Amino acid sequence: MKNALRFVLSFALVIVPFANIVMATGVGGSPPCWPPPCIPIDGGLSLLVAAGAVLGGKKALDLRRSRKNSA
Repeated sequence: MKNALRFVLSFALVIVPFANIVMATGVGGSPPCWPPPCIPIDGGLSLLVAAGAVLGGKKALDLRRSRKNSA
């Protein structure tokens, strides 16, 4: 069951960004927002996501180490 959950989550993390790119570009080649000088929120948002991933990974590693030491 754990392997299936990991596979589904990994698949979603790979597919969702590509789906967002396809939806954002549009079919007709028009700009994704109007008026055309759009303001991207990608720079700061991607840094926050990366920081959250690092923090979550550290917490998971600490939890795994504490479980190994207590068992």
